[in-house]
Amino acid sequence: MKLTDLKKDVAKGNLQPIYLIEGPDNYIQNAAKKILTALIPEDQQVMNVGTYDLENTDLGLLLDDAQSSPFFGDYRLVIANNPVFLTGEKTKVKFNLDGLINYLKQPEPTTILVFAAKYEKLDGRKKIVKDLKKQATVIDANPPKEADTRQLIQQFVNERQIQIASPAVEELILRTGNNLAQVINELEKLTVYAADSKHIDLEAVQKLVPKSLTQNVFDLIKVLMKGDVRQSIADYSVLLLNQEQPLRINAALVSQFRLLLQVKILTERGFSQGKLAQELKAHPYRIKLAMQAVRQFDMASLKRAFLGLLDLEEQLKTTQRPPQELFELFLVKIKNGWQ
Repeated sequence: MKLTDLKKDVAKGNLQPIYLIEGPDNYIQNAAKKILTALIPEDQQVMNVGTYDLENTDLGLLLDDAQSSPFFGDYRLVIANNPVFLTGEKTKVKFNLDGLINYLKQPEPTTILVFAAKYEKLDGRKKIVKDLKKQATVIDANPPKEADTRQLIQQFVNERQIQIASPAVEELILRTGNNLAQVINELEKLTVYAADSKHIDLEAVQKLVPKSLTQNVFDLIKVLMKGDVRQSIADYSVLLLNQEQPLRINAALVSQFRLLLQVKILTERGFSQGKLAQELKAHPYRIKLAMQAVRQFDMASLKRAFLGLLDLEEQLKTTQRPPQELFELFLVKIKNGWQ
């Protein structure tokens, strides 16, 4: 189940006794808990909402709460954060899982029990994981695909009775790197900006949403790899004017070129976009951009630029020469190497 599906179900009153929010995306995790918490009237939340950190709390306390009747209300909400026993990680707390397994078979009808598992992966070999996934409604909290982000954007503006143009959606995703928390944060600003016109266009996004360092660096790489020295210097100068630290810029460049090299090697071995994201533990959107970029460059050029950036990093750390001067020398070296 996606976050948008949860919203629709809750609006219709289709509630389930057990939810598992599975995946590391912080925004989706928090948003799902917020939606479910809103089911409990605000004046009842002190008595009818219990939150537990299972890295430090025994399951017995949580189950006692889950089996209690709501206090002057229709529902009791019990949120279990960090259910580490669902993973392969070791923990100091020894969990007696028999009580939980029994509860899953016969949950309290007036309790909504939520397991917020903010992990990359659960241990599917464990009986408790199998039982929980069988009984719970699973909410997908993995980093969203672009299609999921577009749907969430559309839902967000629809709720505020505002329209957004398709090019504005694409630019918003591009400028935020498809980071959902950042997308929603920027949408908050854009909807305020569009309060009168009730419309968000491309110009508004370009005006109000800054490019991330990653996006600026990716744009810099594109002109750099085309051999456009003048534009590369101009883009680098803008980053410095925006108070970005030279070593931080260089680290981002190194990271991007490392990713490009890895993607180049693995795509030649037949890896798909999904497999690349899993293998390299990178956001699917970064992988998509990298796959588009590496088609234009050969392996030798990527290696030369990567090694040149490592040398530039050493110079930035050990010499007093101005960063822009060192970057210009780096550009000259790699451009001569391509000729």
